[in-house]
Amino acid sequence: MSDKKLGELRERTEALFKLKRAPSQEIVFHHLLETGRTMTVREIAAELDLTDKSAERAVAKLLEKGLVQRSTFREGTYVCDSRMIITSLLRVITELYEDYEERR
Repeated sequence: MSDKKLGELRERTEALFKLKRAPSQEIVFHHLLETGRTMTVREIAAELDLTDKSAERAVAKLLEKGLVQRSTFREGTYVCDSRMIITSLLRVITELYEDYEERR
């Protein structure tokens, strides 16, 4: 894996760990990840009982962090790619294990 890709994975993983600091983002992220659906901001807001503006801001921040993506399936919709999330987490687990092994 290239250094650039590794850097992106680290950034995405860091963003995942910091989601607790942004409750709306955390709620939207987990909803998209758990449902696996492509959704508009309005659909997200309605299902999560958020205002449209709050959902819009959360989605924009999640896009910026690389945790959700614009869907190519339906215009104006967003999706969370679970494969990217799993890859990010597996990389962190691997690094933690390697650090652990080195310290033993």
